[in-house]
Amino acid sequence: MRYFVSYARRDNSVARLHRIRALLTDADHVYIDDLEPHAANIDRSKAVVDALTGADAFVAVTSSNYLNTEWTRWEFETALCMKITMTALLSDTTLVRYGEARWP
Repeated sequence: MRYFVSYARRDNSVARLHRIRALLTDADHVYIDDLEPHAANIDRSKAVVDALTGADAFVAVTSSNYLNTEWTRWEFETALCMKITMTALLSDTTLVRYGEARWP
C-alpha cells in the first residue's frame, strides 16, 4: 500500500508529520512531502505529482487551513478524479474513509 498524505503545512509540525507516518503501519511507502529527502535540483512539484499518481490511498489531514491552500485543494480534487481511495485523518487521529458518517 502506497499512501499520499496531504496536509496544510501551517497546521502540522514536522513532529506531527512523523506521528502521522507512524500511524500508517500497513504501508509500503508513505509520501509526506516535508519528510521526503528531496535533492536540491529536483522539481518538487513534479515529485508531488508523481507521488500522488502512484498512490493507492490518499490521506487528507484535516485542519482549519486544509482547504485554504491551492496545493491541498488540487491534491484533494486530483485524488477524487483519479478515484484513489480517500481517507481523512481527524484531529483525534481517527482515520475515516470517504463516504462514512464521520467524514468531515
